[in-house]
Amino acid sequence: MAHSPAHPPVPPAPGGAARRADPASSSVPTPVGTGLSPSVRAAGRGREVAFLGTIALCGLAWWWLATHHVVPPAHEAPAAATAAGGSALADTVVLPAGSAALPVTPVARRSIRDHITVPGRLDYDARYRLDYSAPVDGIVSRVLVQVRQGVARGDSLAELSSPDVGAARDNVHRREADWEIARKAAAWADAIADNVDALLETLSRRPPLSTVENQFEGRLLGTYRETILGAYSRLVFVEKVNDSTAQLGAGGVLSGRIIEERTSNLEVARANFAAACEESQFATRQKRDQARAELAQADRLVQIAREYLRTLVGSRLDTDVGGRGTAGEVVEVEGGDLADTPGDGPSGLSTLVLRTPFDGLVEDVFVTRGERVKSGDRMFVVADTGTLWVRAQIHERQWTTVDVAAGQEVRVQVPGAADHETSARVSHVGATVEAESRSVPLVAELHNDDAHFKPGMFVWVDLPQGQTREVLAVPAGSVMRHQGRAFVFVPDGRDGTGRPRYRRVGVETGTGQEDVVEITSGLREGDEVVSKGAFVLKSELLLEDEPAVGAEPAGSGHSGAAAAGG
Repeated sequence: MAHSPAHPPVPPAPGGAARRADPASSSVPTPVGTGLSPSVRAAGRGREVAFLGTIALCGLAWWWLATHHVVPPAHEAPAAATAAGGSALADTVVLPAGSAALPVTPVARRSIRDHITVPGRLDYDARYRLDYSAPVDGIVSRVLVQVRQGVARGDSLAELSSPDVGAARDNVHRREADWEIARKAAAWADAIADNVDALLETLSRRPPLSTVENQFEGRLLGTYRETILGAYSRLVFVEKVNDSTAQLGAGGVLSGRIIEERTSNLEVARANFAAACEESQFATRQKRDQARAELAQADRLVQIAREYLRTLVGSRLDTDVGGRGTAGEVVEVEGGDLADTPGDGPSGLSTLVLRTPFDGLVEDVFVTRGERVKSGDRMFVVADTGTLWVRAQIHERQWTTVDVAAGQEVRVQVPGAADHETSARVSHVGATVEAESRSVPLVAELHNDDAHFKPGMFVWVDLPQGQTREVLAVPAGSVMRHQGRAFVFVPDGRDGTGRPRYRRVGVETGTGQEDVVEITSGLREGDEVVSKGAFVLKSELLLEDEPAVGAEPAGSGHSGAAAAGG
C-alpha cells in the first residue's frame, strides 16, 4: 500500500518559479514520505517522553504498595481471583443419588501432647546378635551351616580341631577323677566317724559285749573296732574278776596283796578304755575333717580346670543370653565321652563344636572346611531380628524439652517400609552427650516378628514434649487440604431431591497426633464433622470445579476479536 503524504503537493508557481529553489532547502534533501515540520516532530517526541514517564511512575507506585504490605496477602489471592472471575472450590457438595449418608462425629475436647520428631535408624538388638570368632588356633573340620540359614537354639555351626583344647579337656578329666577319689575318701571318713560316735554312745550304757557286736556288725569302724571293743572287753573281764575278788576277800580266802593287785588292774582297764575312746573319737574326727578339706581342694581344682578350658575356647557367656540361651550351648566345653567319640581319644578331646545359643539366622560365614584359623579370626555372625533396636539421636538443645523414660511407648515411622508406622518401647536413654553429634542417644525396642523391618533402615521417632493439653480435636481423616488450606465437611441437610448435602468449612489446625488433629479455629465444640469419607467429598468438589478451571474467561473471545478487528 502506498503511503499517503501528510500534506497535499504544492502546485508549481507560474513563470518557472518552481525552477528557482531555495538554496537552504536545496542543500538538505527532504526524506520521501515524511513531510513533517520540525515543530510537529518535537511535539511527538514530547508525548513519547510523557508516556514513558507515566509507566515509570506506575512501577514506582506498585513497588511502594508492595513493600508497605498494601498488596493483598497470598492467602487472600484465591478470593480476589474468584471475585475477578477466577475459579475456587465450591462450598457445598451433594452426594450422588442412592448414596448413604457419611458417618459423622462431634468435635470434642481431647488430651493432646506436643511432640518433636528426631532422626534415627534400626539396628540389631545387641543381646541377640553374636559374632563368632575362633576361640583357639586350629583347623576347621566341618562347616555345618550356610548364609541366611535358619538355626534353632543349640544347633551346631562348625567343628574346630585344636590340640590345646584336647590338653585342657584332659586336665579337666584328670581333676574330676581326683575329685571322685577325694569324695569317696571323705565319705569313708564320715561313715567311720559317725559309727565311732554311735559306738561310744552305746558303750557308755555298759551293755553286754555280745549285744554291742551284734548291733554294729557290718557297720564301718575300721581299725577302731578292735581298739575300742578290745579295751571294752578287757574292762568287762576285769570288772567281773574284781567283783569275785571282793566276795572272796570278805570271806578271808584271798590275801590283801591279791585284792590290791586286782583292784589296780581294774583301774588300769578303765583308764585304757577311756583312752581308747578318746583317741578313737579324736582320730576319726580329724580324718573326717582332713578328708573333707581334700575333697574341697579337689573340687576347686576341677573348677579351675573348667574355667581354664572355658577361657581357652572363648565361652565368656556365663549367664543366660537374654533369656534365650546359656554359655554351655555356645561351645561343648567338656566334650563327649571317649567311648562315644568317633576315632581315637585324643582326636575326640580336641574337637570343639560351636553352637548357637538362640533361634535366629546365620547372617554371614567367613570360613570353609579345612581352613586354618587363629584365635580371634571371624567365623560366623548369627542374629535374631525378631526384636530390633531403634537408635535415635536427641540434640542437646532439644533434650530439655523432651519427656521420655524407660518403658514408654514412642511412635516410629519407617519411610523405606510399606507399613511405615509402628511403635517401640524405650529401653534406655544415654547418660551423656556424644561428643561428635552433640546429642543424647535413645534406644527403643521394636517387635519385628514378621521380619518386615531391616537393620540399617532410616526412621523418624516422635517424642512427647511439654505437658498434656485439653484442646478441640477431630479425627485425622476428617481434615482435608487443598492449595495449602485445611478444611472439613459438616452435614448440611439434604437437597430438594433428598440427597445428603455437606458444606465445606475452613479450619486452622494445630498439633497432630496419630489419630486426631487439633482445631484452633473454624469449629466449635459439639459441631459434627464427617469422620469417614471426607476424601470422597473432596474428590466430588474437585470434579465439580474441573470444568470451571478449564473454561476460558468470559469475554476473552470478544476482546480478541475486537483486537483483531482493530
